[in-house]
Amino acid sequence: MRRGRCPSFTALFLLGATACTYPRDADIEPLREPAEVASLYAVHRDTSGLFFSPWMENPNTLWSVLRWYLFTQNPYDKKGPAHVPRVQNDGTTLASVARPPEITWVGHSTFAVHDGDDVFLTDPHFGARALVPERKTPPGIPIESVPDDAFAVVSHNHYDHLDAWTVETLPGSVTWYVPLGLADWFRERGRENAVELDWWETARRGRWKITCLPSQHWSLRIEQGKNESLWCSWLLESGSTTYYFAGDTGYFHGFEEFGRRFDEIDVAMLPVGAYEPRWFMRWQHMDPAEAYQAFLDLRARFLLPMHWGTFDLTDEPVDLPPGELARVVAARGTDDRVQSMAIGERWRVPERP
Repeated sequence: MRRGRCPSFTALFLLGATACTYPRDADIEPLREPAEVASLYAVHRDTSGLFFSPWMENPNTLWSVLRWYLFTQNPYDKKGPAHVPRVQNDGTTLASVARPPEITWVGHSTFAVHDGDDVFLTDPHFGARALVPERKTPPGIPIESVPDDAFAVVSHNHYDHLDAWTVETLPGSVTWYVPLGLADWFRERGRENAVELDWWETARRGRWKITCLPSQHWSLRIEQGKNESLWCSWLLESGSTTYYFAGDTGYFHGFEEFGRRFDEIDVAMLPVGAYEPRWFMRWQHMDPAEAYQAFLDLRARFLLPMHWGTFDLTDEPVDLPPGELARVVAARGTDDRVQSMAIGERWRVPERP
């Protein structure tokens, strides 16, 4: 039997996720490695309206979840306190003009990007829980500091990325850019400014070009069935600075295609945590080595690691990923483009050479 931790939210959640299957159009078959670039542009919604990955299906089954949760010993000692760096930040600078741009890590997958007089948030989560798991570290800035004219991008509907309390507490004037199938969820909560996009679709907001891109993941909430809404990553271009936000994803061939297709990406915000055990998590979550390879594939100028230090979701300690990432980078040589941040830290984007 599995020992050393209390019942895992992730395991219980995945039990529900893998307990159902859905019909598939007979003409749509998942591709196997090596995946073709064309699969990134392929149909990814079946005839019943559910979304899927056209290059490789999620290999995990109900038995996989039971094997992890009931029969796999967690090799990590998680009894001690987590050491997650944090700096004080009252968020007041978000009301000013940021030139050059500044990025604040709020925690987990939430960044506040302050570019000129614009502010946008990634997967905003200021809440105390991700449904069940308690927040280990408080948000890096107060939610009240987010300006009324801010906008936000959401990658998918999992509870550690989409928090109802946060959505209902942020100003009603915030505009939300979301993948297909999520706009109604926002409107049901009185948030009418929800722009829904499919992969490769683009929205314009003043000087901003906001593009929805593929990722390798899945979706599920209590009020939404498995894969009823899409999952995605985002490319945001201000005209002078380009930001890539990966959301939640396994490593896949999309990163290389994004690096090839788009002009220089200045900042890549990539997940490095919630990756153990690898045999189970690899399809849906990158580990630090894969995240660093994704950064190289993207040909980005800087990497900001995320998806660690806030919620205890998988086997590894919440404070382990940045150290593992540092070891990966050191094994390949020094790389000062990797900017591991403290929660609440403001990092200024260097100008392009």
